[in-house]
Amino acid sequence: MRALVLTVVSSINLLAAGQEMNVAICNQGGLSQSVVSQAKSELDLIYRSAGVRTVWRECDTFPAPDSKEAASRFIIRLLNGKPPRTVGPASLDVMGKAFVEEHGGYLADAYFQAVQATSEKHHGDAGVLLGFVMAHELGHLILGAGHTPDGVMQAAWGQRQMDALRQRWLKFNQEDAARIRHALGVRSASSDAAK
Repeated sequence: MRALVLTVVSSINLLAAGQEMNVAICNQGGLSQSVVSQAKSELDLIYRSAGVRTVWRECDTFPAPDSKEAASRFIIRLLNGKPPRTVGPASLDVMGKAFVEEHGGYLADAYFQAVQATSEKHHGDAGVLLGFVMAHELGHLILGAGHTPDGVMQAAWGQRQMDALRQRWLKFNQEDAARIRHALGVRSASSDAAK
């Protein structure tokens, strides 16, 4: 019981000291609302554990940030077609792509056909895996290119990662969580200064 109370208190402290990001999901692939809702819940959980609150916005009224505005606004397009060719079948690049620029980015794609195939191969849940893929690609938009050997930002996928995801053990590692909060703080400060 004491561990549960400490976890709750730690989570509240992280959120109080954390950052906020605005995310719009553009469901261009016609995915079911239940899959999209499940993916959004998973993404919320992953980022909340990193001290970041997600504010969901509507896709059609959500302008992309221009070069002068580095606000914490991101767009994820859900696509149902085949993903672009990539280096290997276990790579997250097959399931998603972040369009990363010099100082991060704001647009990412998630390819549901690949997410569903990977989920079926490893006896996982496609909605949960989609949420993880979205979280990973948002991580690239915030942190830039590159992967880590563990946590959400790892590149390769297998049964071990699916098992960890299923049990909600797969989170950003501490270093990436701190870098995400810092990068979102910088973006927010830049946006405020540009106003």
